[in-house]
Amino acid sequence: MKKILLAFSAFTLLMIPGLILAAIVTCDVCTLGDFLTTINNVITLIVRYIIPSAAVLFLTIGGIVLLISGGKPELKSLGKKILVSTVIGMALAYGAWVIISFILSTLGAAPIP
Repeated sequence: MKKILLAFSAFTLLMIPGLILAAIVTCDVCTLGDFLTTINNVITLIVRYIIPSAAVLFLTIGGIVLLISGGKPELKSLGKKILVSTVIGMALAYGAWVIISFILSTLGAAPIP
């Protein structure tokens, strides 16, 4: 289990710089609006690709652990913890996204579609 989490974390950390580079706005004379648009693009990439894929992975892992527990209380509670933590993490991530998109739109960045 720890190896799977470590491999997923390493893969995600290696993907983030590439996603950030793909989201950079190229401009001749950059303004604050260009900077805010870049931040907006990075957040959009994270919200659309990283969070859902991580959630699916951890919901699958939690479900599998719960299914193979076979009546063992420690495995059953571990599976429940994984599922509950994933749902709470998604709620926190999307709640933060709503707050950040509100702040960015107030500052003048392009709205997240």
